[in-house]
Amino acid sequence: MDTDTLRRALEESGLTEYEVDAYLTLLEVGSSSVVGIAERSSVPAPQIYDTVRALEERGFVETIERDKLHARAREPVEIIDELREKSQMLADAADEVEERWERPDEQDFRVNVLKRRESLVNNAREAIENANVSVEVAATPAQLEQLQPALRDATDRGVKTWVTLCGDGESVDAGDVGVLQVRWRKLPGPFIAIVDRRRAFFAPATHHGEPYGIVINDDILTLVLHWFYLTLIWLPSERRYVDADRLPTYVSIEGFILDVAPLWYDGATIDVRVLGQDPETGEYTEVQGELTYIAAEGGTVPSRNPTVTELSGYATLVVDDDGRQYSIGGWGAVFEDVEAEIIAIEGIEFPTP
Repeated sequence: MDTDTLRRALEESGLTEYEVDAYLTLLEVGSSSVVGIAERSSVPAPQIYDTVRALEERGFVETIERDKLHARAREPVEIIDELREKSQMLADAADEVEERWERPDEQDFRVNVLKRRESLVNNAREAIENANVSVEVAATPAQLEQLQPALRDATDRGVKTWVTLCGDGESVDAGDVGVLQVRWRKLPGPFIAIVDRRRAFFAPATHHGEPYGIVINDDILTLVLHWFYLTLIWLPSERRYVDADRLPTYVSIEGFILDVAPLWYDGATIDVRVLGQDPETGEYTEVQGELTYIAAEGGTVPSRNPTVTELSGYATLVVDDDGRQYSIGGWGAVFEDVEAEIIAIEGIEFPTP
């Protein structure tokens, strides 16, 4: 750094022009009489004593009483720490200004594009902190580290949380992530976070050119991203952790059917609890009872081991709740009694051989 730049930096730290000049002079000569400092610098003689005293009060120099008042620069440990702290504060302030500039405003929006992946991850973290129902995430270990406290807190609040770890799976203890399920895929992938079905955050893989991120605030577009997550990220990935202390829970009706269809075909009695909305009124609804029917496209029963393709167009459950038959649809249900947001297995009873 040249001297002029150093002068500007010290002035930015709070020193006056004369204080900077006197201090730099002492750094050069080590120790000098106060009068000598005035002679070697641009500080006027009538102001040199006040200037040196001001530097002493700030901890930049110390004075020595001899035949004449002398001064010398103090070891700059505290000064260096102070300058670095202010430098870091300014850098943090710059990052925060950029972050707030890119943060979606409070107005309603459907899609918002961000220029920085870091901003997208921070936005996703804030959404997870306020999640009420469910969170689906695909992230690298570094991204997961930023989200983990929010994910753990969400799980503790009863939010259903699923994570797919992309890339290096050895650096993360899947059982310590703090979510209900963790899966892993070796291939790198996009960053995805889907929160309460309404909000979603997406950034393509890092090798796909210029970085950017997309914030979605729309349940239809979020449904599209959910299907991308389900079919290309979640289902093909290796299962690494399932919280065995909690009931098996699903945010996707398709995922539920894929797992329980073989059991249901074999005559198992499956009790479920469904949380969702009335498609007509939007009112919160809960149905609890025995699963009595599974239907795919055309109302037909799917195969014993159905594929995602069989269920992609239409998938419905029927649940007997105290004698009443409720039809349960998935995301975007129109004709069913309940649009399921959460399906939890309450119990499974296998037939007697």
